[in-house]
Amino acid sequence: MTSISNAKLLLIVLLLQQFLFGLLWLGAARLRLARRPALHWAGFACLVAGGLALILQRGQAPQFLSLGVGNCLVLAAFVALRRGIQRFARLPTRDREHGLVMGAGLLSALSTAMADLNPLPAVLLVAAAMMWTLLRGACEIRGALAAEFGRTAASWCAMPIAMLATLLLVRSAAAVFSPASFQNYLQQPGGDGVVAAFVALVIALLLQANLTAMVLLRLVRRLQHQSDHDTLSGLLSRRRMEQLLLAESQRQRRFGQRFAMLSIDIDHFKRVNDGWGHAAGDAVLKRVAEALRAGARDIDRVARMGGEEFCVLLPGADEAGAHGVALRLLASVRALHHPEVNGATVTISIGLAVMAEPAESLQALQLRLDRALYGAKAAGRDRVERALPAAGATHQAS
Repeated sequence: MTSISNAKLLLIVLLLQQFLFGLLWLGAARLRLARRPALHWAGFACLVAGGLALILQRGQAPQFLSLGVGNCLVLAAFVALRRGIQRFARLPTRDREHGLVMGAGLLSALSTAMADLNPLPAVLLVAAAMMWTLLRGACEIRGALAAEFGRTAASWCAMPIAMLATLLLVRSAAAVFSPASFQNYLQQPGGDGVVAAFVALVIALLLQANLTAMVLLRLVRRLQHQSDHDTLSGLLSRRRMEQLLLAESQRQRRFGQRFAMLSIDIDHFKRVNDGWGHAAGDAVLKRVAEALRAGARDIDRVARMGGEEFCVLLPGADEAGAHGVALRLLASVRALHHPEVNGATVTISIGLAVMAEPAESLQALQLRLDRALYGAKAAGRDRVERALPAAGATHQAS
């Protein structure tokens, strides 16, 4: 088997590979897994397959079809790829830029139809348009997804696209500096570049794998976020707060870093549900949750523990600092306006406890915190009650 036939075989495998991925992306879109990006990437794969089908006819079909239209379809595929990336990264789609790129591709295709013109400028023009589109797409992935996936993961996702642009640059340089190589490129599918065809096959596979990984990473992160956050309030969930509390306790035992906790309960919340309905109760819950999140420090973690109960973890806080935060939360919630309950004032009761002794267990801390909250309610609500310290001193009210 000759090297030319090897290159053709690799291109056929690449064509089938992209056609299969096109079907998979259509299935992903039907399942609403990143629907709009998936539709773009299905178009990308199918356009690549269509372009390769024409490229495979080089030496048999007219040059306008096998070279001009074939390359134009591949360019359109890269535009669809980048547009899908923009959709996925929630970036502007820059359709004017895409239109200019496709205009360059159409001009290149029309030039190949003119027998008296050297096809090299047309090939270089479409290659430059492809490289521009790919490199811009790689930069957009790395820049826009770094905050979501981390810089390393975003760079890995962008790498196959940058590699494909590099391959095009190498092939363009070969066309300029090796006339014999360019003639093979015009007459034979893949020219005599078996290595280039194989590299393209591998890069295309990596590219599709990375696009799939991007979708799965976002899905996993979304599921993790839903697991870690309360659906109604948007605050951390009870499970996540228990994990953070355990980690903070272990840090305190190892390094001696104290922390404080606030246990918060909305006063007479049952009256809200009974008097104005659960929809009004949900609105009050969300508004109070937002006030707690806004009133806490940047390093504090706020969770909804269930029903009308909330918890705030204050890393590094002593009793005086935690008490100041608690008073601020009391005032913030008291100042809220609730039109759902005819503007009635909603208040909260807060129990405060500080973990300062490494020997104290989390269960003991929670018991002190619960007693402080019950004390705040028994003392008239809308107040902060400090828990008895682990040593057994008397607590104070405010």
